[in-house]
Amino acid sequence: MDEQIFILKNDAGEEQRCQVVFNFETDDHSYVLFTLINEEGESISDVTALRYELDENGEMADFKDLETEEEWAMVEEVMNTVFAEFGEDQLNYFTVLGEDGEETVCQVLYRFEEGGKNYLFYGLADDEEKEEVFAAAYIADENGAVADLLPIETDEEWAMVEKVLASLSAEQ
Repeated sequence: MDEQIFILKNDAGEEQRCQVVFNFETDDHSYVLFTLINEEGESISDVTALRYELDENGEMADFKDLETEEEWAMVEEVMNTVFAEFGEDQLNYFTVLGEDGEETVCQVLYRFEEGGKNYLFYGLADDEEKEEVFAAAYIADENGAVADLLPIETDEEWAMVEKVLASLSAEQ
């Protein structure tokens, strides 16, 4: 699940970082659904679309606006289908940046709230056996996805988290 980032220049000639949400091809064109992101990699715009072609290195290039109402309708249909199929599931995945700069995809295993604070148990997405389970407090974005992990700071907080984990283990 690699994040694809590309650069666009706005009307003022300033570079804007963009993150690919989804790309697809039709018989006539290739399209990319994307969102603008800031330096921290956080989305700062709604999802939009452009046409593109591949350059000699196989990279997206030569971006063009969609031209007709029919083209926009087709792209919106694809976008709605993608979000209907994958949107909810994406709330259960997030990426953390390790000390070495490597990105690791994590999967939310369980969410809960205690004392007005959000918590979750998570594991590495590629660990199918879920041998290691981690716990953290978190901040959710406007869609409910994990925006930032926070440390569990006190012994009381750890005791509460361990109690929730024990109750979940007892249910299985």
